Amino acid sequence: MKNKDVNYIKTQFYRLVEIMQTLRAPNGCAWDQKQTLLSMAKHIKGEAEELVEALESNDILNIKEELGDLLMTIVFTAEIASEKGLFDIGEVAHDICEKMILRHPHIFGNKVNDINSDQVLKLWEQQKISEKHLKNKPSYRVNQILDFANNIKKAEKVQAIAAEVGFDFSSHEEAFLKIIEETNEVKAVLNDKQKLNEEVGDLLFAVINVSRLAGIDADQALATASEKFAKRFSAVEAIAEKNGGFEGKSMVELDGYWNKAKENYSSGD
Repeated sequence: MKNKDVNYIKTQFYRLVEIMQTLRAPNGCAWDQKQTLLSMAKHIKGEAEELVEALESNDILNIKEELGDLLMTIVFTAEIASEKGLFDIGEVAHDICEKMILRHPHIFGNKVNDINSDQVLKLWEQQKISEKHLKNKPSYRVNQILDFANNIKKAEKVQAIAAEVGFDFSSHEEAFLKIIEETNEVKAVLNDKQKLNEEVGDLLFAVINVSRLAGIDADQALATASEKFAKRFSAVEAIAEKNGGFEGKSMVELDGYWNKAKENYSSGD
């Protein structure tokens, strides 16, 4: 394949990714915006069936079109997953590349190009069995999840996998004790930035554990807290402006403004 052909493929594929991102954006298409991972199942199935029909009829132009439609649904689904912080189309491509290399050791490993198709199939099945055994190990699944883009979802998934083999707290009340423990550890290293970085991470992990066990969506809870803070800070700003602005105000005064702002909202902290 010529370099210009590779560049053309890269350009067109990224163009498709950008189109799907635009359609899913706030100012995008209403229909595309309401699709979910679950709703995409029927669309993928439908496009796959239409591609099979085109292949069986040997309609080359239709095959090309249906391949495009199926590719679109794949990129579409990956974009939805990306928005949730689960994975993106780049990670999908990476994983299948790694799988294809792993399952073709006669090409990418110790090259043995003179084996026949039956032997290739046997190698493929042997590799699948080996992969299946590996993937059933909790430690493998935990390490795979570390590639998740969303760190909150990553922590929840890691904790859930550990819970499958019984490595978990019995309740969110019990898990809360870990928050107290981790909070004390944070307090002990406040003046050591390197250790503080680690302990803050442990504290956040403990908080997510409590939310998971309590059935709370930690990502949504954090989003709600950020929105609540933004609204109350706007109220604090309004009060400050009536009193000459932020400049020169002590934290005690600003905290008083904050308490007044809280009184205007029924949600509380």
